[in-house]
Amino acid sequence: MKDERARSLISDIDYRNPSTHLIYWSVFTVLSLGAVTTILPLLWGFFSALKPSYEIFGFPPTFLPRPAARPWQWNWGVYDEVFAGSQFMRYFWNTFLLAVFCWIAAIVPSSLAGYALSKMKTPMPKLLMLLFFMTLMVPFQAYLVPLFLTVRDLPLVHINLVQHFAGYPAIILPAGVSAFNIFLFKSFFDDIPTSLVEAARIDGASEIGILLRVILPLSYAVFAVVSIFSFMGTWNDFLWPLLIINDNNWNTIMLRLYQYDLQGDVAKNKVLAALMISSVPPLLLFALFQRKIMQGIALTGVKF
Repeated sequence: MKDERARSLISDIDYRNPSTHLIYWSVFTVLSLGAVTTILPLLWGFFSALKPSYEIFGFPPTFLPRPAARPWQWNWGVYDEVFAGSQFMRYFWNTFLLAVFCWIAAIVPSSLAGYALSKMKTPMPKLLMLLFFMTLMVPFQAYLVPLFLTVRDLPLVHINLVQHFAGYPAIILPAGVSAFNIFLFKSFFDDIPTSLVEAARIDGASEIGILLRVILPLSYAVFAVVSIFSFMGTWNDFLWPLLIINDNNWNTIMLRLYQYDLQGDVAKNKVLAALMISSVPPLLLFALFQRKIMQGIALTGVKF
């Protein structure tokens, strides 16, 4: 059986070149330093939660709790105390439920809009994409007040979404309109051969049928990327839920962390432990689906 060598960006011949070898290891070193600087704050917060409060603010700062050589004597019980005594499971469930509805609201309209712009004859598609890009240039704080007034008095139907279901509909509805998600779907659908879509139309398939039976099976990567971005965006969102949610029993995990930190009798090591606990689901999600994330961001399309 023929021995197959793993593919890489640099061939063996180029790698033997001293200048290419130097550039390769220089890039590798820079990326390694970047990875360390990304992981270091998480490790610092994890170990700081095991310290007493006076040691957290001590100078000079220490990375590991004391005694560093005896990890079994560290305050490992702080994580169990925070998780058991703060009803975190309730707020985890609230955030997960909200993230699921926001995910549905983000996937359905964005995929339909991306398909229409990519595979259907739409009037002035370049102008529409320009308008989408223009919305990406506007920061969220600039349209925060108009958005709040809109969800308080929804045009045409005149419904106050803030007063229904603890304000969750006022968070879910804006999640369905995202120029970034539409751009991702359109860019990915552009790489799918139009001949497949035309063949399905000749066979009598509807546009929805083409999207579900032809486009969707070839687009798992971009659907995974949008799903993960939607979940992580909802999980980490703070400002909009702070303005909208009107029932403390339905607060998200970020609002609970904010309230937890405001309590004067809570030690800082418990606050850090709560922050570390809340960061576990996004980290696990990214670790499980990082390959799909990279494939979708690359927008390489489908090769035939």
